[in-house]
Amino acid sequence: MPRSRRIPARSLLAALALVPALLAGCGAGPAPAPAVAPPAGAIRNCDVDVPVERPQRIVAMFHNAVEAVLALGAGDRLVGAAYLDNSLLPELAGEFRPGAGGPVYWPEEYPSREEVLRIAPDLVVSGFTGAFTREGLGTRAELGGTGTNTFLFSAFCPTTDGGTQEALASNDVSFDAVARDLTDLGRLLGADARAAELTGRMHATLDDVAGRLDGITERPRVAMLNAPGGRPELRVFGTGDVATTIIEAAGGVQAFPGIAGRQRTVSTEGLIAARPDVIVVPACCGSDVGPESAAPLVQKLRDDPALATVPAIRDARIVTTTFAEVSPGIRNADAVRALAEALHPDRFTGG
Repeated sequence: MPRSRRIPARSLLAALALVPALLAGCGAGPAPAPAVAPPAGAIRNCDVDVPVERPQRIVAMFHNAVEAVLALGAGDRLVGAAYLDNSLLPELAGEFRPGAGGPVYWPEEYPSREEVLRIAPDLVVSGFTGAFTREGLGTRAELGGTGTNTFLFSAFCPTTDGGTQEALASNDVSFDAVARDLTDLGRLLGADARAAELTGRMHATLDDVAGRLDGITERPRVAMLNAPGGRPELRVFGTGDVATTIIEAAGGVQAFPGIAGRQRTVSTEGLIAARPDVIVVPACCGSDVGPESAAPLVQKLRDDPALATVPAIRDARIVTTTFAEVSPGIRNADAVRALAEALHPDRFTGG
């Protein structure tokens, strides 16, 4: 029997995106309302129209936003940054020099709205929705009223402006969505060519992994969890999050399909019942934190007699990574490859 031709990951996603429209045309129900087009010279980001005006003073909130701004070549315009979850990528670290002559850096606590406005940004980029709440810097509308434009990674669009992590919309958490965010951010920063190069490399990596995994018949159950801040409870990265997208693209299946969202509390009994074949522990949080910082939690899991029968622990299949790898952003494609190598090492022999 001839072998079927593999469809590249991004082509398949694009084709699947057409299915609802085709069904609507076949009597499956009324077609959804058309998307609102942004005005000329603007991009539409989480229902906010952001003018394409090359910013000169940028504040980046959260690790994935900081690295995106640096990777798009706008580090020289970065005047403020907050919350690095891990060490910056080596190729970007030299572009970030906080302190005298460099950006203001807030490592642990949200800066107040006044602190941010004092450095007069014309664009605030955030990797998570918490920055644009009244407990954070204010809503996007409120910041816009001060003349400050905003951009939010779309996996964390809230249902309404100012909404928290607990009020997210049904967002697209595919890699195509990550690529769109980077493309849109590149347009805002005047870095279209850099964005195209960056997303092109990501797509090439994803297609390479998809090719290597073509035809796999066994997909391990993967639980991604951590215990942020040394808390005693375990937190799971569930469905509706780019972490699950990474797991699935790497040839695994989500061990907690019934848990939606990021860093949801799970009990010891819940972990036992899920019976993951592989556990992934993303290390966090700090500018000097790498995957090795997950070691204490890994040891805790191994030493807990209640977990001895969990397949991942019994078979010593615990993988460490970083929080930055599993947040929407420039690291996602490499995170897929690294996890795929751990799940299916036989598919990566010889390079």
